[in-house]
Amino acid sequence: MGETHLDIGVGTGYYLKHAPATHAISLMDLNPDSLKIAASRVGNTKIRATLQHDVFDTFPADWHGRFDSVSMYYLLHCLPGEMTTKAKAIKNAGMALKPGGTLFGATILGKEVPHNAFGKKLMAVYNKKGIFSNTNDSADTLRSVLDEHFAKVTLEQHGAVALFFATTPRSS
Repeated sequence: MGETHLDIGVGTGYYLKHAPATHAISLMDLNPDSLKIAASRVGNTKIRATLQHDVFDTFPADWHGRFDSVSMYYLLHCLPGEMTTKAKAIKNAGMALKPGGTLFGATILGKEVPHNAFGKKLMAVYNKKGIFSNTNDSADTLRSVLDEHFAKVTLEQHGAVALFFATTPRSS
């Protein structure tokens, strides 16, 4: 995590609570309640900015080139559409990075991964209800989208979860 960090899809802020006090953290989420809960958990001394915003929409100009790191933990599988649609969110996150900055995160894959019986059932229910939209998300489609928008990509798959790290956003 860089000294200036943006977390997109903040959840409850559980992990950010453990960030060093010297780090300036900004939060972005479409859900205002998630922003409030995460900001409260992390603490006002670490939070520099919050933005209620749709990750598919271009970020405000003053958020471009602003962050050493951007995280998207367990967000992509919740976004609507195929991975090619989610590419817009990845591109926007890359635009928020300073030169040399890193985008990182994790997502639950739905295709070509080992899910046990319970996992398969849960995935089917979550996708049917629209909580997840990852039926066709695979490590290959994620890597392809990351490679399209970043010059350096590392992707590790652990079971049904993909961890990714991407630096050097490509110009569009």
